[in-house]
Amino acid sequence: MLLSACASAPTQEMSNARQSVQAAHEVGASEYATHNLETAREYLARAERELELRYFARARHDAIVAKSEAIKAHNVAVAVQAARAAIAASTADADRLAEAEALLQESIDAARQGRDRRAVRLAEEAQRKAEEPATAVD
Repeated sequence: MLLSACASAPTQEMSNARQSVQAAHEVGASEYATHNLETAREYLARAERELELRYFARARHDAIVAKSEAIKAHNVAVAVQAARAAIAASTADADRLAEAEALLQESIDAARQGRDRRAVRLAEEAQRKAEEPATAVD
């Protein structure tokens, strides 16, 4: 029974990977998280080739990796876009806004290097900085 389960085509994993890659692309990951998105696409392409060759275990593994990388790309793109929107709508003082913009740029640089967790953390920090209320001037 276990052998038949392992030997089956990874239909669901392939579908999940394709949907995750598409979702990442749709939120702008190709602009903000190219490293993760390209890695996801490479693993998905490899999984598709392995599926054709009936290497189901390898295809399943690579589809799961593709989905994971696509989710990372999606999360980076969403965080960067939220930070951009917060900066655009910000009423913060010029210094705070400059800090937010610098954090956002660091986030984008980290994303380009494939450092997705750092990119998300910096984008969220930029968003918080931009959303801080303006301080009253005495």
